[in-house]
Amino acid sequence: MRFQYIIIFLVLFSALSLAQDKVAKPKGDVSIYVVRPGDSLWKISKNFYNTPVMWPRLWKLNPTIDNPHKIYPGEVINLKQQAPKLPIAKFDPAERNFSIGDIEPPPPVYYYSQAESEGFIAPDEWEHMGTIVNSEPVRILLGAESIAYINVGTKDNIAVGDKFTIFQSSKIVLHPVTNKRVGYKVAVLGEMEVTEVLGEKISAAKITKSYREIPRGARIRPAEEFVKDVVVKKGTNNVEGYIVESKDNIHMNGMFNVVYIDAGIEDNVVPGNVFTIYQYPRTTKDLDTGRQLTIPKYPIGKLIVLNVQRDTSTGLIIESTRQTIPGDLVSLDL
Repeated sequence: MRFQYIIIFLVLFSALSLAQDKVAKPKGDVSIYVVRPGDSLWKISKNFYNTPVMWPRLWKLNPTIDNPHKIYPGEVINLKQQAPKLPIAKFDPAERNFSIGDIEPPPPVYYYSQAESEGFIAPDEWEHMGTIVNSEPVRILLGAESIAYINVGTKDNIAVGDKFTIFQSSKIVLHPVTNKRVGYKVAVLGEMEVTEVLGEKISAAKITKSYREIPRGARIRPAEEFVKDVVVKKGTNNVEGYIVESKDNIHMNGMFNVVYIDAGIEDNVVPGNVFTIYQYPRTTKDLDTGRQLTIPKYPIGKLIVLNVQRDTSTGLIIESTRQTIPGDLVSLDL
């Protein structure tokens, strides 16, 4: 029997070793890295793998990272595949009573099938790796199945099969109440996959998904996995803000429209938080006295946070009693 266990152990050990060999080793064969201010998986990948396009692999090696765009100083990043830790069960024969404590039910999950195309507001222009410079045949607007040429190649360590997110920074967003600059509105347009590397700074790629028309000149960055299953979470502190913009550039929004609010990571907002939407307080004239009266804020809907940036969040309206507009108030549910 002991011999059989040894054989099983050797087989498992060999399998783990082979799996580990398939993962590219970082520069200097370093195992871990401690995040510093200003770091991102993109930058860490570039420093240790000599190319930023390996950042999705870093994300897979670190399952504790919920959002690949949000890593914080002090976090420990695994740079190599780690051998899995097997659970150990302990049994004390002197202890006859064994019980399992109450198990809390899992939190509710909100599934949003169009997470890839939700977009967001970035404080600065979203970092890109390349640009769509032309297509085959030559067109101004591209769609799914189109062949495009991008200005990245062997010099950027591009390989056939590499996937990219296509996006466009569409405009600068101004706050509807203060008129101050909020950031750049980023529209996610689609996805593409490299089919042929043609030179140091040129490759051909097929557009595999198109969420809207893709213009020549649209920018690309390594494909990102968008979370579609958002775990509903209660807020931990009081946060109030405003709806500042909508995904589809429409003034009035209702159920299942995507909007952007001016609260984000700096306010401890996380994906899954729910905000109540309020109509902005307004004044009206008292017809008997002629004085101005203030009508207090009134709840008109709810939104759930899908994506969080530094000072803004992307939200989906999940309840609505009337149409919402930029300038409506939002308050985090606790």
